Amino acid sequence: MHHTLCAICDTDRWDRLLYAERLGDGAFTSERFSARRLPDRVHYRMVRCGNCGLIRSDPVLAETELAGLYAASHLTYAHEAEFAGDTYAHYLREALPLAPARDRLLEIGCGNGFFLERALDLGFTEVSGVEPSRAAVEGASPRVRDAIRIDGFHDGLFPESHFSVVCGFQVFDHLANPNEILQACRRILRPGGIILLIHHDAGAWTHRLLGERSPIIDVEHIYLYDRRTIARILAKNGFEILRVFSVQNRYPIYYWTGMAPIPNGLKHRLVPKLRNSALGRRAVAWNAGNLGIVGCFNPEKP
Repeated sequence: MHHTLCAICDTDRWDRLLYAERLGDGAFTSERFSARRLPDRVHYRMVRCGNCGLIRSDPVLAETELAGLYAASHLTYAHEAEFAGDTYAHYLREALPLAPARDRLLEIGCGNGFFLERALDLGFTEVSGVEPSRAAVEGASPRVRDAIRIDGFHDGLFPESHFSVVCGFQVFDHLANPNEILQACRRILRPGGIILLIHHDAGAWTHRLLGERSPIIDVEHIYLYDRRTIARILAKNGFEILRVFSVQNRYPIYYWTGMAPIPNGLKHRLVPKLRNSALGRRAVAWNAGNLGIVGCFNPEKP
């Protein structure tokens, strides 16, 4: 296990216990580290920085062990990807007037590449993805499969000043080294290039109401951000904040049911039935507690 520090304040000096550890046997499996599984209330010890408010897990599994779990994880969201792709494409479309060009785009944690195809449809001439799960990449469309690297994102994967847009969707709160990742993003963005991130909002009323029962309190999440802390960490790494916004997601009723704080025994019986019914497959739009941020790489900022 690896001790973590506040990624904004670079210290554990102001740590305040938020939730005690709930790991137990079988906490670290490839199934549990597969995207969009049903919440199971398995999580690390979690703390909040009393200085900046950033929430984090501490201690966490070493990065090499985490990388192995994600590499062995499975693609569990093929049907939901259609709906997620619609959402992410919508917010990319809104951000495009802020980008210097519509030429090269990178997605970090791209899964089977469903969003990369949307980016091509929006007029990007070249897309690239990075995804650690071999199973996810094997499920990618031939249209984008060769554009995806099977790896975790790190410095040195791509040339400097190569991309106009870098995206990460439901991935930034999984990262144990967010400052290193943001610095690597700066290096591969051309001047004026933008970063678009969408992930959980720890400050949303839904998560504050549910507390430890919120699906974001999960062993996969190392840092949890709200509007203020996500803006602070991007600014710390030299990004000019252009926009912070709430995200409305559109998913089938069976998916929302799976995320709801109801007993797992009932959930495991109810979700398959809804998945196979016309009512359960009906899509509903809702602001369930996600946020987005657009930052701009300004080379004049330190």
